Amino acid sequence: MEKLNILITGANGFVGKSLVEKLITNNLFLVSRDSGFKYSGAHVYYGDLSDEGFCKNIVKNIDIVYYLAGYKENIAFHTKNPNDFVVGNVKPVISFLEAVKGSSVKQIIYLSSTNVGLYKDGEEDGYVVGKYINELILKSFTKQFGVDIKIVRSAGIYGPGDNFNPETANFIPSMINKVFNSSGDISVWGTGKRQMQFVYIDDLVSSLIEVSNLKDNFFIVGNEEVLTINDITSKIIRLSNKGVGIINDPTKPDKPTKLFDFNNPTSPKIDFENGLKKTIEYYKSIK
Repeated sequence: MEKLNILITGANGFVGKSLVEKLITNNLFLVSRDSGFKYSGAHVYYGDLSDEGFCKNIVKNIDIVYYLAGYKENIAFHTKNPNDFVVGNVKPVISFLEAVKGSSVKQIIYLSSTNVGLYKDGEEDGYVVGKYINELILKSFTKQFGVDIKIVRSAGIYGPGDNFNPETANFIPSMINKVFNSSGDISVWGTGKRQMQFVYIDDLVSSLIEVSNLKDNFFIVGNEEVLTINDITSKIIRLSNKGVGIINDPTKPDKPTKLFDFNNPTSPKIDFENGLKKTIEYYKSIK
């Protein structure tokens, strides 16, 4: 079977690194802003996706693009500096699509977020707003220029390789950090009753690969297990063997709950309990 030329933006991120490992038998071209990032067996481009000239260079002879790049920290950053995150996510997509016009690119797989499904007027999370705008841009692009674009909204992603920086980590790695570094009770925002759904990193990557072979253009990927904030925190405490209690702070806001019907390209193989065990073991191995 002929090898494909596959471009992966955001290749040195959490999802990117896992995807590269699974696709390495193809001709891989990786994009990173980190000049220290290298990957044996793949060509790495270093540059800024906001630069249309750079984008025109990297899409030459490419068949499939996995657009995983994004400007993301955590909700505190996104709400404090919303315009930074809107512009930081939308501007590179516009530049990149301009470069795709008339190129060899046949398919783009864009990683979005189920948080876009919570979007409403007055949304304060700049990252979510940016993803929402990008989805609209991508839909209009495929209609006008005929490039096959797949939008994949992912539930919260977790697993080994995640970002555990306490300043920027998302909920699960942040809570693991809190549990391991607490000598007493830990505070959990809100009532703890908000329900959430997640997807283990390997399951998401399997779906991202399979999406390329399917006719549909819109997917919501995740595990149907539903857990409350307090459920998740309690599991982390138990699996970590830490004598830590939970104190809910109802003065802090609960984000709205919305449960999703997933149309996973591949069925999730890792349930939350086992995924959490693997994530905690990884955390212990890097500390």
